[in-house]
Amino acid sequence: MAEERQHVRRRFARRCRALRKRRKLSQLDMVRHHDFSLSHYQKLERGVLDPRLSTLEKLAEAFGVSLSVLLKGV
Repeated sequence: MAEERQHVRRRFARRCRALRKRRKLSQLDMVRHHDFSLSHYQKLERGVLDPRLSTLEKLAEAFGVSLSVLLKGV
């Protein structure tokens, strides 16, 4: 169970990184314009954190996608 959870976090981290890069945003852009702390966002992209629903909603908005698109393939 814990192993599967880690795999999901890693897939989500790769998805966030890909969406951020597609929008040509740096991690600093994410924290400056979308109300994240740098350390929190970096942990998300490293697959260390389990994001809350409110964080997922903010990420989807920042990337300009729906929640379903954000979570696609995760």
